[in-house]
Amino acid sequence: MKITSTRFRNHGFTLIELLVVIAIIAILAAMGFGAGAAVMNTAKKTVATNDCTNLVLAVDQFYDDHNYLPDAPEAGTAPGAPTMNALMDQLVGFDKENNTKGVRYFQGKDAKGKSQNGAYGGLFYTENSVELFDAWRKKGAAANNRHYFLLMDVDFDDEITDPFDAAKPIRGRKAIAWSSGRDGQYTTGQSTASKNRDNVYSWRGKN
Repeated sequence: MKITSTRFRNHGFTLIELLVVIAIIAILAAMGFGAGAAVMNTAKKTVATNDCTNLVLAVDQFYDDHNYLPDAPEAGTAPGAPTMNALMDQLVGFDKENNTKGVRYFQGKDAKGKSQNGAYGGLFYTENSVELFDAWRKKGAAANNRHYFLLMDVDFDDEITDPFDAAKPIRGRKAIAWSSGRDGQYTTGQSTASKNRDNVYSWRGKN
């Protein structure tokens, strides 16, 4: 009896099969990257919220000790005083003229980045001076808004005008703080504007 053998031929992927596999890998990678980026952004928003809260507490403690607010003329109107050297030197005790007790009211981690232009996510020191950058690494036009903003009740009328909704004054606080978020953009006076969707505030819930 003649036995007929059946041959199994091993073959590689065809071009179409390879393209399908590559497409699937790309989709899965994109899904994974998107999820990872979302988690990272949420973590950075938590850091920014904590920084804003600590800035407000620092102002409160500064006032309790000195019976006057930090010297920051821009803090009376929107968008507020950015957390640059003039303001932060008072809150960390470098500015002995305004912070006569030399107390460090704001504690925070060091910023990432080797230069002032690339710094983000913390305190950046230049000799005996310091500024505070928000949690996101921003480039281009967004880099202009890397600092937090601080508003204070400079006229002591027990209210601060909400920089994004003037119809709803914020009462009973000496200071509020906020960040322009990941996109580094904002529009004052418009709480629902698209540029404000990722902002972080000390006086509101999560966006």
